[in-house]
Amino acid sequence: MDAEVWAQIKRMREVEHLSIRGIARRLKKDRKTVRAALQAQNLPVRKSSPPVVSKLDPYKDTIQDRIKEYPQLKGSRLYEEIKSKGYTGSKTILWVYLREIRPKNKEVFLRIETLPGDYGQVDWANCGTIQMGNAVRKLSCFVMVLSYSRMIYLEFTLSQCLEDFIACHIHAFEFFGGVVRKILYDNLKTVCLSRLGSNIRLNPRFSEFSGIYLFEPVLCNPGRGNEKGKVESGIKYIRSSFLEGRPLSSWPQLICDAVHWRDGLANTRTHGTTRERPIDRFQKEKNQLQKLPAQPYDPSIICHVKATSQSLIHFDGNAYSVPYLFAYKNLLLRATTGEIRLFQDRQLVATHCRSFERGIVIEDPKHYEGLLAEKKKAFTSKIQEQFLNLGELTKTYLAGLTQSELNLTHHIAQIMECVCLYGKAEVLQAMDHALKHKAYGASYLKNIILQQRAARGIQEKAPITIPQKPAWTQLCVEEQDLSLYDDLFN
Repeated sequence: MDAEVWAQIKRMREVEHLSIRGIARRLKKDRKTVRAALQAQNLPVRKSSPPVVSKLDPYKDTIQDRIKEYPQLKGSRLYEEIKSKGYTGSKTILWVYLREIRPKNKEVFLRIETLPGDYGQVDWANCGTIQMGNAVRKLSCFVMVLSYSRMIYLEFTLSQCLEDFIACHIHAFEFFGGVVRKILYDNLKTVCLSRLGSNIRLNPRFSEFSGIYLFEPVLCNPGRGNEKGKVESGIKYIRSSFLEGRPLSSWPQLICDAVHWRDGLANTRTHGTTRERPIDRFQKEKNQLQKLPAQPYDPSIICHVKATSQSLIHFDGNAYSVPYLFAYKNLLLRATTGEIRLFQDRQLVATHCRSFERGIVIEDPKHYEGLLAEKKKAFTSKIQEQFLNLGELTKTYLAGLTQSELNLTHHIAQIMECVCLYGKAEVLQAMDHALKHKAYGASYLKNIILQQRAARGIQEKAPITIPQKPAWTQLCVEEQDLSLYDDLFN
């Protein structure tokens, strides 16, 4: 019973002359409690209960000695030690006691500022996934921050491999117009292969890259992320100011938005620590940066591949064609984010735009010119495959051509010539019109196209022929979807 309740009971009895029942009802107390308070001349002293004996008590001195000698000794190790001495209690009792006796001193950090051009900090940010055509790819963000000015460079990538890591460094140095003398990193495998105390083994290719650009890689101590707090803060700012609430649906749009955000907001805002704009402080730093090397480093992915019997090589989930003469041959592949090149004995044999989808076959028709001339059946199969790839309408139209008992190879070849001459969109539009009237044949389609073009006032195109290379006449340039550029300007 506390002093306030005891005083209330005494006052209600002596001043208000309430009964014990009335006092108990008003204070919502038991009548025995009220009666005991009235009988006491002074505040009743609550008797303390006898101390509870814990099963851990006999071992507390031992635990304290061990913690004093080894402050970071794990609780599981202590539990095994006292258990071997007869302890029968639970682990929970031990964990609670350890929280009471372990030192709770928190480390105090010293804020350090660096000179212009001396230091930069680099790290990756994991940003979830993004849809790339038929595939879902992991999305990462490379971030470099100049320690003095807080100028930030960011670049989104679809991997964190060494080659992309180096390429992002090169792009960052080109953006800043120079190279800092030292760059601080976590213990990334792309930088550090192994570390045992002060014995550090750097990645040989990254060491070569740093030697060309003349910067020193500096590693944080293990578990000391605070040592690169500037880039950590930069990543936090990117997540909250740029990524938060932004749909990651379009890869080109994301790249475009990142550049606008970097130049229009991130580097022109007033920084919370320096109280200056990074772009303004950078004016004092840019002249202190080291010059870029005269010969830039090649960050291409380099690997050896072997062409299949179908003159295809496989890389990153997709297949790419090579000239049929190189089937079964060993080749050297060099890949960047935008291009794939294939070599044999330093001779370039094939070039393709790189695809980040999965299960795609990227072919160059020129690679099969000689083979198609030798194998008529292969030509027929290949041209039918190209015809069916035009769109869903071609399946229905092919069935109609077959039922009409026409020469399929001849008519399909003529239709593909129309595609080269007039474009896929016009051919498919004419095919849709022809299907409504059950008109099957290349001549029908060409007449429909010419009529539609004449109605729009478009003059007839003269076909291009190359007598010396007749197979080149069959080549078609793949039409690109230009709506992508419309989206960028909306």
